[in-house]
Amino acid sequence: MIVAKVLFSLLTLVCVFNASANPIVISQNFKSQNIINLNYSFEPTSILEARNSNLKNWHSLKNSSLNLGLEQRPVWLTFTIKNTLNSEVEPLLSIDNPLLNKVQVFHLHNSELLSQTQIGDAFVLSQRLIKSESLLVKLTLPANTTTTVIIKVTDSAGLRVPLTLWQQDSYLAYKGKLNLIYGLLIGFVFSLAFSCLVLYGFSRKLYFACAGMITLTLGLLLSYLCGFGLRFFHPNLTGIQQLMSSMLLMLITLLFLPLQQLICQPKRSTLLKVQTIITSLFAISLLCVWLLPNLIVTLFSLVTIPIILCFYIITTLICTRSDPSKQNKGLLLTLIFFLIVMAYFIATAMGWYSLGQNSLVIVFICFFSCIFCLCYTVMEKFILQRDQQIVTQQTLIAKNTAQDTLLNERLALQEKARRELEALVDERTFELQVTLRELEEKNRELEQLNTEDALTGIKNRRFFDKKLIMELRRSRREQTPLSIIMLDIDRFKTINDTYGHLTGDQVIRAVSDIIKNNLKRPLDEVARYGGEEFVVLLPNTPNEGALDIAEQIRETIAQSTVIVAGTDIKFTISAGVYTSVADDLNTPEIFTEHADKALYYAKQHGRNQVINFPIPQ
Repeated sequence: MIVAKVLFSLLTLVCVFNASANPIVISQNFKSQNIINLNYSFEPTSILEARNSNLKNWHSLKNSSLNLGLEQRPVWLTFTIKNTLNSEVEPLLSIDNPLLNKVQVFHLHNSELLSQTQIGDAFVLSQRLIKSESLLVKLTLPANTTTTVIIKVTDSAGLRVPLTLWQQDSYLAYKGKLNLIYGLLIGFVFSLAFSCLVLYGFSRKLYFACAGMITLTLGLLLSYLCGFGLRFFHPNLTGIQQLMSSMLLMLITLLFLPLQQLICQPKRSTLLKVQTIITSLFAISLLCVWLLPNLIVTLFSLVTIPIILCFYIITTLICTRSDPSKQNKGLLLTLIFFLIVMAYFIATAMGWYSLGQNSLVIVFICFFSCIFCLCYTVMEKFILQRDQQIVTQQTLIAKNTAQDTLLNERLALQEKARRELEALVDERTFELQVTLRELEEKNRELEQLNTEDALTGIKNRRFFDKKLIMELRRSRREQTPLSIIMLDIDRFKTINDTYGHLTGDQVIRAVSDIIKNNLKRPLDEVARYGGEEFVVLLPNTPNEGALDIAEQIRETIAQSTVIVAGTDIKFTISAGVYTSVADDLNTPEIFTEHADKALYYAKQHGRNQVINFPIPQ
């Protein structure tokens, strides 16, 4: 057992020695260092195998960051760090690819596990020990020791693992400046996008909308490439940053088609038809391609986007040759810069180019060149259209001026004829106004005659019928009681037979005057219902109020006297009252029928009295 332990220790020391052939040295002036000398292998299946395996069987990487292209197998990396200081230090290990799915970092010292950290796009932001869009791991290095770092990287869309070791203050200063620069640049991109969309809102030019959507999508793409997607857009939604990057690239490519149609307006050709068919199939594929694994989505985007961009560039170049305008040239440059970015992505994805700290600088430069060319293109298109509109307007103004000169003479003749005609029209209009005024006066007189009783001056039966329907509607709408009083002069036939019809007319007039004097509200109406019969309409009046008014009228008439040829004539009236809230507008005669029944009962039972409906039994 002792021999075995000694051999195991020696093996471990050999492994450590081999791993630390080119260690990263932590000295007093240490700020940062790119880890470009390391070993990697696909064979280990666990940290125990990786720790105990012979590094001679591992691949060696020198003077370059690790980029294995589209490799999907988990890869193990190892390197050593030598702390020459007499104190414990805590540097930061930065994995400069925020799109990696899963990274496991094991920190060992003399085969003893010092720390273990899991990080990556597959974990929500809250699970990270350091809440940052970057993949950061804090290492604790004991004083005057050499430690080993073993990293396992798993990613479904390729293995690109640039590593940097930082002193904490240096990293914070560097990251603060970098995030400030990237934030300002991305914010500027978004401001350009919203400016284009605002211009579309004012001008209704579709190319502004297309440029705004392309610029907005480019801003989102840059945010995801910097790792800001997980931090700001969906901190609790993991594993989609790589997918979003590919989908946004494909969406930008698709948006270039309507922009090209609006800017260049290419003529129909076989090449343009092929481009339209391929782009249509590409658009249909976007609806379902996101359901596939990340590797297939990445490969699909890297293959199809350059092909479609080549079609765009060729058709735009043809349009530029036939019409070498600034907007056509600007669009051509935009497409070329975008193709350059795609070529860079392809070289990086295939492992032909190694990533580093400043790899995004190339992407930012090309994308900003693309955005500036795009904005220049749409502004030139707008200015050209505006100039064409101005020329068209000036031509129309000149043409209209010539036409105006010809029309002035006609207008002068027409003005003279118009004045003469106006004089005749004014004369006839005055005569017509006089006639209409006289006709209105006659109509008012006729209307008054149609609604007033000639004998008494109060309203007639025709007016009452209309007024009853109006008050029924108000009663039902406001749910207020409507009261009707039917009155009839007692033994009026005897008065006519004894004193004559002229005396009877005076009695009728006296009764109408007494009734009017007992009505105090403007809405209360009295009408002659027929012969010696009268009706009183009392809106919004309860039954008790209607009975009081009827009783007052009866008493006043009983106490009054009509003097005819020195003879005093006494007479009385009978009245029937009905009160209800209107319910059915189709049967307004119910009110008059009930009041008339009450009146009939008063006549049959002694006269000179007021009876309320329902009739007492």
